[in-house]
Amino acid sequence: MIKLYGLGFSFNVSKVRYCLNHLGLKYEWVQTNPIAGENKAPEYLDVSPTGKIPAIDIDGFKLFESNAINRYLAVVNNSSLYPQDAKKRAVIDAWMDYASIHVGQAVGRVLFNRVFAPMTGQKSDQESVRVGLEFLDKYFPILEKQLSANPYLAGKEFSLADINLLAVLDPCELSQISIDQYPSINKWRAGLKAQPFYQKCYKDYTQFVQEMMNAKAGK
Repeated sequence: MIKLYGLGFSFNVSKVRYCLNHLGLKYEWVQTNPIAGENKAPEYLDVSPTGKIPAIDIDGFKLFESNAINRYLAVVNNSSLYPQDAKKRAVIDAWMDYASIHVGQAVGRVLFNRVFAPMTGQKSDQESVRVGLEFLDKYFPILEKQLSANPYLAGKEFSLADINLLAVLDPCELSQISIDQYPSINKWRAGLKAQPFYQKCYKDYTQFVQEMMNAKAGK
């Protein structure tokens, strides 16, 4: 039995949910809210020593870090999401790292300061927002070029790289990050958001988070 620990609007958690859904794997969802400090509970730290989300427990095998989890799931299920060919894996790894380390961190800066800091009563850092947007102005054209030349991020085949980037870009509208000027990114993104693996999680990510925020505010 697979247990997935996380919070519904976390894009790192979404990566794993998309992967599980695409692979057709059933799992138990264990809501774990870092904002409420649930990630610091001893029983959770036994699953994820860093206290970060997501984490999984598969019949006692415990693993944290979204990219590591997805690679493991793809390998043990012999999935084309992460093919055995070493060169193909290397290309997928490169784009996964690019999406996580560069794009994801920049999106996270803007998301936190424009959405979650106000929601949790913390002070927004507008300089951090400026830096995040400046980075994205450099990163998005690279993604646009890659997706204008290929149907998927790592080439001709859908892979973990696409799942990674798709989740990372989910908060763009909510965070007022514009990608309207990148037609190839938008076409790629729209196609994947229509797929069952995505629709099982969200009909629309922005609407999902806004409804959650309204419920929290008692609206």
